[in-house]
Amino acid sequence: MKILQKFILLTIIFFTASQAKAVNIDINIFHNENLKKIEFKVISGKYSLEGDNIKIADISKDESYRFRILGDSIVVEKNAKALGTYKFLKIIGVSFINAFSFNPLKGNIKIRNYDDNFILRVKGNSLLAINSLDLEHYIAGVVQSESGGSNDDIEYFFVQAIISRTYALANYLKHKEDGYNLCDNTHCQYYMGRCRNSDIARAVARTGGDVIVDKNNQMISAAYHSNCGGETVNSEDIWGIPTTYLKSVRDTFCNDFGNYNWKFKINTDEFLKYLSFKYHYPITDDIMLNKATHFTQVNRKANFEFSIPLKNIRADLKLKSTFFSIEPQGDMLIFHGKGYGHGVGLCQQGAINMVRLGYSYQDVIKHYYKDVKIINYTELKYKFAP
Repeated sequence: MKILQKFILLTIIFFTASQAKAVNIDINIFHNENLKKIEFKVISGKYSLEGDNIKIADISKDESYRFRILGDSIVVEKNAKALGTYKFLKIIGVSFINAFSFNPLKGNIKIRNYDDNFILRVKGNSLLAINSLDLEHYIAGVVQSESGGSNDDIEYFFVQAIISRTYALANYLKHKEDGYNLCDNTHCQYYMGRCRNSDIARAVARTGGDVIVDKNNQMISAAYHSNCGGETVNSEDIWGIPTTYLKSVRDTFCNDFGNYNWKFKINTDEFLKYLSFKYHYPITDDIMLNKATHFTQVNRKANFEFSIPLKNIRADLKLKSTFFSIEPQGDMLIFHGKGYGHGVGLCQQGAINMVRLGYSYQDVIKHYYKDVKIINYTELKYKFAP
């Protein structure tokens, strides 16, 4: 019964996508991996395999093929037998619901499952793998990946679906020069493959096409992060670009989560040498030395002492956030930090707690993004094409 129920709910996504204004999106998967060979296996539906726009074969459920790089080309293999060499491959689903597994055949990297279509070509000395799929299928996968498949209230899945869809469409051309739309890591949005959670499937279907726009009906940059530490950040303090909607917000909803507080230790001399070498900080000045080793933030700041951007220190020292104060302890400095992530926009853990307390997804979105509204992207003049 549960399997049937899950199948029905997952099918809703496909039906919703087919009824809405269809948008396809190309996602570079295994973005940070240097792929040399992979295995493709059909887990649902049927596929047509094409090489250099020439049909090679039909692939049915449970059939698998291997592809490996050879110079600037790709060798297609089945049952250890080479079938040909091509510059690029397209594997297109021809059934109502199509899904495949992708095995990178590399170390301990796990197999992932994906919806819809697959494109493979060579870039440099590795394979460039692209999952070409319907936007709504992608959004379901992002929500699954971002939530970790947890049992969060479905109202939170509404929130994550809308902000993920808004981010995807607002950044649709982010990797245009690379030959795809978005990558699958946090440089764009975290995407680990197809959705397995029926509540997420339902949330994506219920919010199908919904995006967030500002007061001028322009899609917003729907930034989000794990935990804000009690206060979100102005967009200009991190990215140098002010917006009307990414404004600092006091947030009491995230303070019971693990990422709210953190500590980091570093040798005092090491930290001072770092400041001096990279930013020419005047560590021989007693006043400036004291400021550096006793830095405090009651409310979020954009800069450290000497106008050093806090975002730079976070990146250099690999800190969880820019929201920290410093306390000397012997020959060490203790960073007492709050939050996890860049701190701009929606705080995911705060949003989770808000819906648990009874707030609607509209309430949550309007708490973190100022002067915005939710509309369907079909009402906009944007045109999205592969």
